[in-house]
Amino acid sequence: MKKLIKNTLLVVLLLAALGSCRKDPNPGGTAVQNLAGEWWVKIDNGADPTGDFGPNYYNFSTYNTAANTADSMWVDDDNNAKSFWDIKGKVTTNVPGRTFSGNNIANVDYASTFTITNGKVLPNAATAPGSHDKTDSIYFEIKFSDDPVPGTIHKVGGYKRTGFSQDDH
Repeated sequence: MKKLIKNTLLVVLLLAALGSCRKDPNPGGTAVQNLAGEWWVKIDNGADPTGDFGPNYYNFSTYNTAANTADSMWVDDDNNAKSFWDIKGKVTTNVPGRTFSGNNIANVDYASTFTITNGKVLPNAATAPGSHDKTDSIYFEIKFSDDPVPGTIHKVGGYKRTGFSQDDH
């Protein structure tokens, strides 16, 4: 009887051990993962014809929609108190071309619209200021319906957040 219990216990332990030896599942990515991320960006004031960016960095995010389709993504200032403008809206994307844009995008943060043109993400085209790691670069032009100077086009550019504190602002 002892031998039967011992053999049964051994079989159960063996099956448990074999069952735990499976690979972790690959969670995959999102449809817009090549455009998505947290970004540190600067914005120009729109009045400078040279297009020079201001001295301040702002946190900004791009991410997939709930539908997780390759044709759209959210652009979002993350309700950041230090944001350059309160914006959150869906833009049209071209994932293979790494571009995005949108006309008269409804602003979810407050009753207004904005237009983004010439949006692009360039892989490994930026160098983070603290770690000096290569990271993606982002650039787009944006026009706000409630800009104090109507029709002003602001240029926005920056780099993808690395996760290293020395690269955060």
